[in-house]
Amino acid sequence: MKSSPTSITNNEALATIALGYLFKIHGPISAAKAVLILPFIFHPPTVKKLRNNSEKRSLEEFILKNPECFFSFNARFIDQLAVSINAITILQEIQVISILRDKINFNCNSKFEPEYFQRKIGKRASNFLYAIEKLSDLFIDQNENSLYLKLKIEL
Repeated sequence: MKSSPTSITNNEALATIALGYLFKIHGPISAAKAVLILPFIFHPPTVKKLRNNSEKRSLEEFILKNPECFFSFNARFIDQLAVSINAITILQEIQVISILRDKINFNCNSKFEPEYFQRKIGKRASNFLYAIEKLSDLFIDQNENSLYLKLKIEL
């Protein structure tokens, strides 16, 4: 199997750091929402849009103002689904998170500090950790069903 440049740069290590950061800042989150994060943050044009200083009041507004970020969202979702699940599994195995029913909870007693990795990995990690903060704000009041409909996810 030939690996593509995106499979090398968008891997479980980065996904584990990114999702660990999401769980730490967001609090309990459903697995259905968690697997939607990587298609956003592993897409540089979307991260760039999330990083700009304009206010993002809602996910709907973000989608309307940036349709180019969502043309291939379903394909990115499918491509990143296995990486998302692997990262969640890694976080559970190293006891950074616990999963109860469909909620993923950050273990406050863990020594996992994604902010530390931000300095070590560099600008890309810094950019996607910042994007996760913005996404967390956009996702907070969203129901999973409506998120999947708005993002046109095909299951």
